Amino acid sequence: GGLDANTEKASLAGQAFPQLSLDGSPLNHLLLDPRSGQLYVGAVNHLHHLSSDLQVLSSSQTGPKLDSPECLPPIVSKDCPSARLTPNTNKILLLEEGVAGGRRLIVCGTLFQGICDKRSLGNVSEILYQTSNPVDTQYVAANDPRVSTVGVVLNQNGVGLMLVGRGYTSKGPSDIPPITTRRLASSSSPARQAFSQDEELGKLVVGSYSEYNNYFISAFSHSDHVYFLFSRRDVWHRKEYRTYVSRLCAGDRSFYSYVEVPLECSGGYNLAQGATLAEHQGQPALFVAMAAGQASTPSATDRSALCVYGISELDEALQRAQELCYTEGGRGGDGKEEAYIEYEVMFIVRSTCRSDSLKEYPCGGEHTPSPIASAVALSANPSLTRDVQLTAVTTVTEAGHTIALLGDKKGWLHKPNRTGMLYQSVLVDQNSPVNADLLLDQSKQNVYVLTYSKVSMVPVSECELQTDCQSCLSVRDPYCGWCVLEGRCLRRQDCHLESQANHWLWSYQPASQCVTVQSLKPANQSREEQTPVSLTVAQLPTLSEDESLSCSFGTLPPQPAVVAGTTITCQSPLPELLPPNPPGSVCVCILTSVCVSSTVQLYDCAVGQSDCSQCRAVSSEYGCVWCGGESPGCVYNLSCTSPPGPVQTCPAPQITQIQPVSGPVEGGVLVTIHGSNLGMHYQDIQGGVTVAGVSCQPQPQGYIISTRIVCELKPSRQETEGPVIVTVGDSEPGQSLQTFTYQDPQLSSIIPDKGPVSGGTTLTIHGTQLLTGQRKDLTAYVGQQPCHMLVTSSDTSGSLCGSLCLCHYILNVLFSRGGRGIKVTGRNLDVVQQPMISVWVEPMENTLVRRRRYARLSARNNQVFNSTTPKVNSTLGLMSVMGVGFELDNVKVAFKSVTGKPFSYFPNPVLYALNRDAPETPYRFKPGGVIAVEGKDLTRAMTRGEVVARLGDQRCEVKTLDSTHLYCEPPETQPESLGDNQLPSLRVIMGKLDVDLGLVQYDADGLPPVPLAAQVGLAVGAAVVVLVVLVIILMYRRKSKQALRDYKKVLVQLETLEINVGDQCRKEFTDLMTEMMDLSSDVGGPGIPLLDYKTYAERVFFPGQRGAPLSQNLDLPESRRQTVEQGLGQLNNLLNNRLFLIRFIHTLEAQQNFSQRDRGHVASLLTMALHDKLEYFTDVMKTLLGDLTQQYVAKNPKLMLRRTETVVEKMLTNWMSICLYSFLKEVAGEPLYMLYRAIKYQVDKGPVDAVTGKAKRTLNDSHLLREDIDYCSITLTVLVKNGVEVQPCPVKVLDTDTITQVKDKILDQIYKGAPFSQRPAADSLDLEWRSGQAGHLTLSDDDVTAIVQGRWKKLNTLQHYKVTHTHTHTLNNTLQHYKTPMLEGEEEEGLRLWHLVKSSEDPEIPKHRKSSMRERERAKAIPEIYLTRLLSMKGTLQKFVDDVFVAILSTKRPPPIAVRFFFDFLDDMAEKHGIDDPETVHIWKTNSLPLRFWVNILKNPQFVFDVQVTDSVDAVLSVIAQTFIDSCTTSEHKVGRDSPVNKLLYAREIPRYKQLVERYYSDIHSAASGCYQEMNSTLTELSGVSGDLNLNTHLCSPGLQIIMSLEEDAAGQKMQLAYRLQQVAALVENKVTDL
Repeated sequence: GGLDANTEKASLAGQAFPQLSLDGSPLNHLLLDPRSGQLYVGAVNHLHHLSSDLQVLSSSQTGPKLDSPECLPPIVSKDCPSARLTPNTNKILLLEEGVAGGRRLIVCGTLFQGICDKRSLGNVSEILYQTSNPVDTQYVAANDPRVSTVGVVLNQNGVGLMLVGRGYTSKGPSDIPPITTRRLASSSSPARQAFSQDEELGKLVVGSYSEYNNYFISAFSHSDHVYFLFSRRDVWHRKEYRTYVSRLCAGDRSFYSYVEVPLECSGGYNLAQGATLAEHQGQPALFVAMAAGQASTPSATDRSALCVYGISELDEALQRAQELCYTEGGRGGDGKEEAYIEYEVMFIVRSTCRSDSLKEYPCGGEHTPSPIASAVALSANPSLTRDVQLTAVTTVTEAGHTIALLGDKKGWLHKPNRTGMLYQSVLVDQNSPVNADLLLDQSKQNVYVLTYSKVSMVPVSECELQTDCQSCLSVRDPYCGWCVLEGRCLRRQDCHLESQANHWLWSYQPASQCVTVQSLKPANQSREEQTPVSLTVAQLPTLSEDESLSCSFGTLPPQPAVVAGTTITCQSPLPELLPPNPPGSVCVCILTSVCVSSTVQLYDCAVGQSDCSQCRAVSSEYGCVWCGGESPGCVYNLSCTSPPGPVQTCPAPQITQIQPVSGPVEGGVLVTIHGSNLGMHYQDIQGGVTVAGVSCQPQPQGYIISTRIVCELKPSRQETEGPVIVTVGDSEPGQSLQTFTYQDPQLSSIIPDKGPVSGGTTLTIHGTQLLTGQRKDLTAYVGQQPCHMLVTSSDTSGSLCGSLCLCHYILNVLFSRGGRGIKVTGRNLDVVQQPMISVWVEPMENTLVRRRRYARLSARNNQVFNSTTPKVNSTLGLMSVMGVGFELDNVKVAFKSVTGKPFSYFPNPVLYALNRDAPETPYRFKPGGVIAVEGKDLTRAMTRGEVVARLGDQRCEVKTLDSTHLYCEPPETQPESLGDNQLPSLRVIMGKLDVDLGLVQYDADGLPPVPLAAQVGLAVGAAVVVLVVLVIILMYRRKSKQALRDYKKVLVQLETLEINVGDQCRKEFTDLMTEMMDLSSDVGGPGIPLLDYKTYAERVFFPGQRGAPLSQNLDLPESRRQTVEQGLGQLNNLLNNRLFLIRFIHTLEAQQNFSQRDRGHVASLLTMALHDKLEYFTDVMKTLLGDLTQQYVAKNPKLMLRRTETVVEKMLTNWMSICLYSFLKEVAGEPLYMLYRAIKYQVDKGPVDAVTGKAKRTLNDSHLLREDIDYCSITLTVLVKNGVEVQPCPVKVLDTDTITQVKDKILDQIYKGAPFSQRPAADSLDLEWRSGQAGHLTLSDDDVTAIVQGRWKKLNTLQHYKVTHTHTHTLNNTLQHYKTPMLEGEEEEGLRLWHLVKSSEDPEIPKHRKSSMRERERAKAIPEIYLTRLLSMKGTLQKFVDDVFVAILSTKRPPPIAVRFFFDFLDDMAEKHGIDDPETVHIWKTNSLPLRFWVNILKNPQFVFDVQVTDSVDAVLSVIAQTFIDSCTTSEHKVGRDSPVNKLLYAREIPRYKQLVERYYSDIHSAASGCYQEMNSTLTELSGVSGDLNLNTHLCSPGLQIIMSLEEDAAGQKMQLAYRLQQVAALVENKVTDL
């Protein structure tokens, strides 16, 4: 920063203008003192005082200071924990014209709730007035830099007033009206201090401050009125953002005269950016720079326009709205509403006012309605449109014309003409928006431009930049004109004699044209004669008596000119004064210092005419002749005086060169003949040319007079040779010295003899006389296809161009090291001479440098290419692979065009050394085992068959390769080393990647040498051992035979088990493929049964409760209803007080008996109570979350938001649910519903136990029906009665389904896609089985036919009734509701129900009957075979799971604004508390969005859709939800044999989902922030989603603790919150509430 006293000089098209850089960016306001011409600049933390030429006169620092928008001044740290060093942004900078000549500077900033002070105009650091202890009536400006504030100073009857317009701020006092009147002078009364707002002064009364959040652009006074320009959402009509102008009578202290009208700028330009009041066509007008809004938000796009509104038309629109409200109830002549009462102010509009009441009460009165708003917009067409956002506008008048000066957000100043076209644009400060304060200096010659950190003084016009008349007139600058006598582009007042005709030509006048020569006689003249030259000149200015004209030819001295009207006559110069051989000379008529020119051609016959034919070909008007004699030449006819005089006949032709000197006997080639005297016209030589005795036809287009002939060779009967002869007319023929030869070329051979039809093969052609003619005459064809020449010698060769057809590829991925084998198949590939595969790469840091890497393809036969891929830079982060293709000779084929998918390079795999801890130590290997090599990304672009492992000089056979491990089996004996080391090393080769993993040492079988004494001892001991071993062997042989028989038996059992598992897998795979085909046609159906917002909110806010919270009403006697409602209304007002609400929540949570459920309930009730004020709700939630963060940072920050234990955590859940409803509705709802439908469809296709809930098709191993149930699918024909009509309906069911399950499936089919709540319950319907005409049987789960075995009763199924495909059933309504048998109901009879399997809850088995642990484990292991069903189910649902996860986590479309906003908040919290651990922030984001909202929705689709979630479907959803949870964690995903089956199922997918989550978080973090205003707009729209959620009946008197807490708080004492709460408690006394 720092002030630069020496101003910079910015360039303006070659000129310079002053520019000054200042501290305090961004600079906020610019003020010009009209008396002194001095400037004042308001900035962040600074105030500057400048001279008119931008010299710094004084400055002052205004911040930063200890402050918080949440606290009231004075700020004391202990009373305000949120206080921080806060920058002071200037919001108001105005000039006070005080009484008795006192003039002061009014300065207001964002600090201390927007208080103001007064400063000296001579020294801004001198403070003349500043309140020491401001009260709430002195809070003027907005305390938020992003919220607008404008002001205008008035002097009413000697009293200085300031009208202030400011937007809504969510922090600090929330009851400051949008427009207020402030007293500028203090009085003796304490309540009437400077800048205070008391009851005598007017203000704009508003019902909802957050709803009417006006964004003010400017304020100005005109005549007897004050006007405010602002934008706001149209609350009552279109709900879109519009620009308004409001008006007040300057003396109206009660705001009775307030009226506003919307402005409309055709083309969708709805948001004002800057404005100025100026004269337009002699009348006052408002010039407004408008921008088109982004959808229904207050954010402006780059599309902008300038619209002009006449003040008279504006006043008429405002008066009409007043008159209609006064006399017609706001209705126009057609009965439509044209005016209404705005700002939620209750006023009964009566049509009792007289028709002349507007004249009688032009500023309204107590009896007139206010504030008034017009429903009819004042429209204007854009005067100019731009694709860059306009940010500022000012005007200046020149020569009676109003000129607009426009600033844009890229730092340009534009000057448009009357047609809307820009005649000049000046770059003031690149990419720095021009501030709306665009001011002209006192002289109106310069404009002061305020940008981000600079003040510039730009001239309004730069006429001197135009150096000639044409450029001066073409700019159409109203300031400029061409001063003819001075020859300069000047302003009118700067041009001498500007009032006389044709002396000053105005640039802005379309008819203006420069002084020009219209005609010149003669135009051509011999330089050897002196004659008069006449010029006719247009726009010739009038001359005074002492002025004259002169002529000048080139650089010769001027001569006097004779003027006759518009004709000027001059004498041409003497021949001896002309320079030698000029190509021409310019005749210039001079008027004092201004030149007007035209050209006179002075012709020299000798120039360019070198022979007779050329001379005689010159046009006769020049009088040139060929003069003979000793020195013949071309001269002017009067100059040829030597004998024999002009020559009439030219000499014979002379030939100097012919090309080519050979041609084919067939003719057809062109021969070029060079020489002189080759005729004066083409007709002279037509038919007069022969080549080697054969006629040659001249070509007109190739003929050049006298010097060149081009003729086409005619065929010759034989090979011959001879000279070229040219005959011109009757002259002697001319003959060449060169000889021309007719030749007959012959072809003898061509190599190779075949190639692809696509071309690209290089051919070598052999023969004789192949160089006949010129190179350009030679062409070659193979059939009808051209062959382009490459080399020409005694033979020729060429190549065919085209493309090959490749049919197939083997691999499309590899590592950056290259070397992977590529196999390409096709047809006729052996005809290609140089097959190559190429990779196009470019460095990431320099995209202009592109390189190619090549690898040769080898052709085995005519159908297959084999290759190793080329290497690219191993650091893929530095290189970008742009494309891969085949280059077959000259044919280039993109890899993607052959394969349909791109070729991918990946970073090289990582292989770790065998001994990672000590790489130099040999790896000990025991023969007979395998060597395990660890790595990363081993299979990403490589298969097991392509990997080669070598141990020393032998191969180590690769047995297994996965992403992280390679297992190879080395030889039985230790191989020889290939290097100097005695031990062999293990090398792994992947393409061109060759990695040495370290030395390997085999463990030796032998033992070290044993001493002799030890050997003797061992021999004795061995003898004893041998005897013992012999005895043992005899005993063991008998046992081993039995063990061998048992072992063989186990082998047979294992083989049988393996066959059974394989059969089961094949069966499941077949089912899987069938189901996938069925799903594509069956899942989906009719529309999605999405819940309405009210039901959705009820289920999320109060899970498990139905209907009560949102539909309860006060149950009170009428005598107390009014009192209680009044109390609840006051409670509502208290809840809107931020300090009270935060204290209320903290005090509740501090109570011992306030349970976790109570906290959630209170949070949901608060959400409903503040649903119409979501901006306020959000602000309170952020404050509470800040407190919560403070608590957890001191303990363990990673635990924050993990559970819902506090009120604010449940508020966050509800807030996310509100903000993401539209995202659910528009984006995530469809894939989520498709997943639910797919799960239900899959579960229902297999048996589901009606008692235990276990299913064959599931993802949850605890809900897996492991027993092998025999079942088959049957199709029932169900007759559905619809009134009197009976419709057959085919329904697929299982023969193992219970009757209730069958009825559910029938209802699913009949009411497919319909909301579940709109279909009848299965219990209310009877299923009747019909067979023939009279056979009717009502089926049920339990009847007299039910099978009872001991204490077990089995539920009836279709299998039990022996129902088949051929049977017909009817579904009838029944009055008697049938109750499905339940386990509890049968307990009384001593029977237990079962369906497919009996419950495993058996009584204790006697100890003597229990099998061994091993036998029980073996029995348990056998059903694990059926776990393949989990994999089958998982594979079937994979696409639907992926779709849901991608819809939730994709950033291809912008993430919901609420997510971006809240993630930014969490990032800010982490930065504020110094948390730089990314894992902690990741956990916070996971706990706040995926685990708090999405997991809840995934597990409970009934929160979003009108569906029924059964236990079997819920079990599957729980696994998917757990997978989502695992994907959001930061811990490494490891699985082992002890891992839960659910984790094993998605072991491969979870890492991919983790990448999705990380990319989602990263993209949101790296995206541009600054979504505050957009978030507020979204919250404003959401606030109006459902008005009936606003229930305060559940929030009542909270007790003595809160009152005491409020009394202890200093800010609470100021606002009397405790007293107000006691009033509420008194009003609602004896009212039983939820709290």
